Amino acid sequence: MSIPPKPGQQFIPIAKFRPSMRGFDCEIIVLETAVPTTTRDGQTIYNFLVADKTGSILMNIWGDDGRYIRNGDILRIEGAEARLFKGFLQLTTARFGKLKRVGEDTMEFKEQPNISELQWVTEQESKTMQKEPADCQL
Repeated sequence: MSIPPKPGQQFIPIAKFRPSMRGFDCEIIVLETAVPTTTRDGQTIYNFLVADKTGSILMNIWGDDGRYIRNGDILRIEGAEARLFKGFLQLTTARFGKLKRVGEDTMEFKEQPNISELQWVTEQESKTMQKEPADCQL
């Protein structure tokens, strides 16, 4: 059984995520968990492939909260962020974001498109590419 959303709460679908979006709410299901990584300063980062009915994205959770997330968990994130990491979009919780498990295994989802597989370029990079001559011959 899933916990109902707050009155008036709007969830942003994965397909609408864009770089530098902040403070939005979403509801996702965990499809895959990866081995956690540790940064040079000892912080743990947990990585997951998550999805909703519009597509999938990589999500990373810093700190111990990620330890309790399992495949099939339905999570509600309040105060989420979409960030670029090495040119690829990822979902994370904001500094004061809230992550809550609201159910498991009973959510409609699509694995494709995985928007973390799309390479994003900044506006400046886009302008630079437009100015460079094409190296193709007909």
